[in-house]
Amino acid sequence: MNKFRFGFRFLAGLTFLAGLSGTAIAESPTVEKLLLYKPRQVAEVTTPSAAEQAACTVELERGKVLASGKTPTAWVLKDGQGRILRKFHDTTGENKVNRWSYYRDGQEAYREEDTNKNGTADQYRWLGPNGSKWGIDANEDGVIDSWAVISSEEVSQEILASVLTRDFNRLKALMITQEDIITLGLPAEEVERLKDKVAKSGEQFQKTTAALIKLNDKTTWVHLETKMPETIPADVIGSKADLVHYRHATILYQEGEGKDSKHNWLQTGELIQVGKAWRVVSAPVPGNGPAPDGPDGLVDKGQIPIPVGAGEFIEELKKHDAGTPPKTREEIVAYNLKRASILEKIAALITKPEDVSKRDVWVRQIAECYAAAAQQGDKLALERLGAWRLALAKDQSGSPLLAFVTYREMSGEYASKLTMAAPGGAGEMSKLQDAWKEKLSKFVSDFPTADDTPDALMQLGMVNEFVSKETEAKNWYSLLVKNFPKHALTKKASGCLERLSLEGKEFDLAAQTLGAGTSFNVKSLRGKPVVVYYWASWNGAATSDFKKIALALEAHPGKVELVCVNLDNSAGDATKFVAGNTAGGTHLFQPGGLDSPLAMQYGITVLPNMFLVGADGKVISRSVQATTLEEELKKVVKESKDK
Repeated sequence: MNKFRFGFRFLAGLTFLAGLSGTAIAESPTVEKLLLYKPRQVAEVTTPSAAEQAACTVELERGKVLASGKTPTAWVLKDGQGRILRKFHDTTGENKVNRWSYYRDGQEAYREEDTNKNGTADQYRWLGPNGSKWGIDANEDGVIDSWAVISSEEVSQEILASVLTRDFNRLKALMITQEDIITLGLPAEEVERLKDKVAKSGEQFQKTTAALIKLNDKTTWVHLETKMPETIPADVIGSKADLVHYRHATILYQEGEGKDSKHNWLQTGELIQVGKAWRVVSAPVPGNGPAPDGPDGLVDKGQIPIPVGAGEFIEELKKHDAGTPPKTREEIVAYNLKRASILEKIAALITKPEDVSKRDVWVRQIAECYAAAAQQGDKLALERLGAWRLALAKDQSGSPLLAFVTYREMSGEYASKLTMAAPGGAGEMSKLQDAWKEKLSKFVSDFPTADDTPDALMQLGMVNEFVSKETEAKNWYSLLVKNFPKHALTKKASGCLERLSLEGKEFDLAAQTLGAGTSFNVKSLRGKPVVVYYWASWNGAATSDFKKIALALEAHPGKVELVCVNLDNSAGDATKFVAGNTAGGTHLFQPGGLDSPLAMQYGITVLPNMFLVGADGKVISRSVQATTLEEELKKVVKESKDK
């Protein structure tokens, strides 16, 4: 369970040394001087110890000449291993720093921007392992006034931080504005509803902070509890744009540490998406009680429903969740079975037919727990999922909840069988894949609009690719793109379609290099064949593949280029691996692993993946194997020479 600490430490680190902004870029700074500069906002970055500073170096990096004729530059601070720690840029070539970049494990994790060229940062961005926030400081006082980009999880962290610091202005920076309302083009009645909620937020914030006055710097954010975001089409409510929102969400936080710690909840109220940022419309409310009222069809009347008599089970659940996270297979199974049993006790207390929908949130958690245990091969968990499915099929046939439980039973069973499949048993694996395709197809047919249907379509595309049925794979990917144009998986499915039709087309690839962070475009290698290898350090094939690639390239010195695209979640993991396993070439990296833009572009779902690109920049093969690369290169190099 990931925990993000909030509290009074948010007040630390706000002293900003503005001197560098007025320093001529030509004046070489020392290691010590560059390390004096601290992030103006709280951000996790790598800072060398006093002993490590002796091995650090400072160098001047020059960029490409701009249209103005000026040359952008940057002072780059690196540690003893060559990993970047800081990079202070003059992006305009005007001999003044206007971007301060801070790194974590060799990857840019936070930056500050001076967009109006007055020497003071007015924008802050959290990057890579630090998240996705982008804050605007209009008056340059070091306090974020609004958010250009912020996820729902990060919003919930900011909400809790505002309560801990008793800072209403921090909450106001998250709230929906008149400009947002204009962007959405909401109808008059919705505008009035939102304005009324915003107007009452100050009073509610005072009540909440007064009720939680005992919270302190030992309080930590644990989790954001919410269902899937919902979309209300523009034509239904008469708005300019679709309304994408969470009806409600609940923050789980921990008070204290160790044996004395306890968990509690804080309600966020409704969250609305505006562009790339989520907005709040009201102040948070403590506990699990009813949420502020809203109109039917837009806002639920309550948060997570706690049935009468569930108090002791809720406390039992809190203690269970606060325990040591499970690691081994046995611990994972035991943890999830125990959690499911507690949740079932709570769900059993909701018995009235008119309250059956309030039980859904608990049943979903039950299904998630049993699915997690089933994936580890536990038969009891699968049996319990089956029992829930049968009960729901009888009482809630065709419901979203039945689809939810059905999909988790399917996935749990498939994962369990996959782990038990005999290594090298091609026949057994083929039967398993055929059975999985059949179940996925039935699910899509039975539940064409369920929350898990896009995932089922993606799985159908992938499994058909696995058994070399590319036409069927394209059909499933196309169905996902057509029926769910705004789903998170649609971009990857589009990438898969692009990849499957790539042979004979120009290969497009541009990104930052691993470690150095310099810009690279594969077009710069035009004139030579190029091997493009997608890999990750956690994939067992990478070590042997690098050796085979190196041998294949040695046979054609200077005639073939290599580009390696890393899809690790951490640049540090990739850098460490490359240090001991490399075939040379250019290594590229972007944060996000298999969900990064580099993976999305061509729908890279399985690693490793290798492309062979001709000297003309067009793809010769999109399914090259390391074992046959040498033979492939002989043909390509000969053809290039003949031309």
